[in-house]
Amino acid sequence: MSVVIETEEFEGILDLAVKQLNKDVRENSNYHDPQAFEKRVLVALQETAEGRGIKISPSFHPHAFPDIIANGFGVEVKSTTKESWASVGNSVFEGMRDPSVLRLYVVFGRFGGMPAVKWGRYEERITHVRISHAPRFVLEMDRDAPLFQQMNTTYDEFSRLSSIEKMRHIRAYSRGRLKPGETMWWLEENPGEEKTLPLEVRVYMKLSGEEKKKLRAEAALLCPEIVKGSRARNKYDRAALYILTVHGVFCPQTRDLFSAGSVAGKERGGNYLLRALRNIQNEMREAALRLDGRLVEEYWGIDFPPQERIKEWLKRADRNVQSWKPSEHLFKEEQKK
Repeated sequence: MSVVIETEEFEGILDLAVKQLNKDVRENSNYHDPQAFEKRVLVALQETAEGRGIKISPSFHPHAFPDIIANGFGVEVKSTTKESWASVGNSVFEGMRDPSVLRLYVVFGRFGGMPAVKWGRYEERITHVRISHAPRFVLEMDRDAPLFQQMNTTYDEFSRLSSIEKMRHIRAYSRGRLKPGETMWWLEENPGEEKTLPLEVRVYMKLSGEEKKKLRAEAALLCPEIVKGSRARNKYDRAALYILTVHGVFCPQTRDLFSAGSVAGKERGGNYLLRALRNIQNEMREAALRLDGRLVEEYWGIDFPPQERIKEWLKRADRNVQSWKPSEHLFKEEQKK
């Protein structure tokens, strides 16, 4: 039977569990895999809390936040293969937050260089907001600069706000970080107003052919809705927004990305989009293996092992089109595996 425990007692459990985890990750590199590490954190906490009347279990859904719950406490598990104590965290909107959690912690595994594990209070480790397709918290385990102090609020207060109210805080924070000559036109509350591009933005048409193919491949992989029919409105919006917000490249004519003759080849007529995708199959394969899992999760809602991403893309692309099936024309080698 679970019992009420104090913050000090739970943090003592975290101390002991992290001490064991440091030993584990240095002795066994299998725990460097994000899913394996998350499972090991769960077991380490359960073993440490044994006999204390504390129920430690996964959250109510595989994609819920945080990953682990324990008598009103929550633990979010993060890791990186870099020699860094920083990582992109969860969406600021926390749409699938477990309602039973009142106080949050983070257990962070760093597997670049000497493997190590730390824990911290979640709100104290959030130092920044990264904004690409959606605003996400940035966690830093070795830097004391809590974001919410900069916003003149607290994490608990921020968490209770509506999405609109949260974005007002994010806009105010982001405006305060702008350099002279920069603007955040793409984040404004009234996107229809005329804005000026940041000075560092490049124009797509001026890029080299190789860089264009690389960007198209990444955008196509992350945004399978591009295969929708020619009458589908806004089907290229997310792809163009990805290229802009992640790579700082502006494409005035979105059809230049996938359906113009310049990307489909010299042949005229037929399915321009299919030919354009055939021309970047190798680049999409490379992107599937290379792109950070957090970025894939941001655009797909869930990440997949790199070697499975092309098959998953085909499933998603097939669901977006009725007149033809991408799986009947693309990535034949992957479908044989």
